[in-house]
Amino acid sequence: MIEKQNKEKGFTLIELLLVMVIISIIIYASIGYIQQKLQQMRIDRTSTQMQQILNAGLAYYVANGSWPTALTDLQGTYLPPSSVKLVNPWGNSYQISSTAQLFYVWTQTTTVTTSSASAAANVIAGTLPLAYTSPTAGTPPPAGTSCTTQNSCYVVASVNIPGQNLNNARAVNFAGLYHHGACVPVPSCPVDANGNTMSPQIFVVPVSVSGLNDTNSGSPANQNVYPISSFTAYATSPATNPNACTGGTQVSCSPINPVAGATYWRVCLQVVTEKGTVSSNTSANWGQYVTLMAITRCAISNEPSGSGFTVYSN
Repeated sequence: MIEKQNKEKGFTLIELLLVMVIISIIIYASIGYIQQKLQQMRIDRTSTQMQQILNAGLAYYVANGSWPTALTDLQGTYLPPSSVKLVNPWGNSYQISSTAQLFYVWTQTTTVTTSSASAAANVIAGTLPLAYTSPTAGTPPPAGTSCTTQNSCYVVASVNIPGQNLNNARAVNFAGLYHHGACVPVPSCPVDANGNTMSPQIFVVPVSVSGLNDTNSGSPANQNVYPISSFTAYATSPATNPNACTGGTQVSCSPINPVAGATYWRVCLQVVTEKGTVSSNTSANWGQYVTLMAITRCAISNEPSGSGFTVYSN
């Protein structure tokens, strides 16, 4: 009886090599995907952090009327405290500087290849306002050249003066309600886009007016009340102790929270009744029945003016 010999079959060398090639391709593709995701995470995080620093600079300007001089000015109030080191995902720090008009923040991307450093910086710059890339260090790094010959690249972003938040020429600020003869603080104005200090201005609007004619002495109950013919609200020139209202006596300002060297406007109301102009002497207390609304603003130095047409000159 003849026994048949069993032959065991296995993988050939070619099959093993083919499996190893497929596994290598999968591993290589996975590594490339992971590296791409990590690079994208670095880009997103850097872009977010730079935008947060720009927003913090704007908030600082609104509160102080000037740009911060160092990141430490922002940390603890607008950014994480100084105990937290602000660095980008490549381990490089953020830096800031400013001019009269712009606030800059920049950082450096560092990669293995020149192309990836430039690409990362360009993508970050594309997500930020007034941004550009630069291969050269500076304060801030200069614009005009691209990152092509090195494995690092600076990305620079900037923001302009936050006009609509600054009580500027096209935005006004409600300064409060006052009685006749009260003092209104003059705002501290920032610089405009031309580097010039903006000019403080005030508007006074009557809110509540009494028709009391105080030519007679005595309490308001003993005085005569006449219909009002006209009334006009105005403010005297700003000073530490502004001039008195027309026909009144100068009274020193006594602010609730005094500030050394602060200046004020004095808001006034001129009332005319059928019996004549109401006196504004400090001995008369009719002013406590008058309410004035004060509105302030800061005007730019080159604010355009209107035409010269008036009903009186034409």
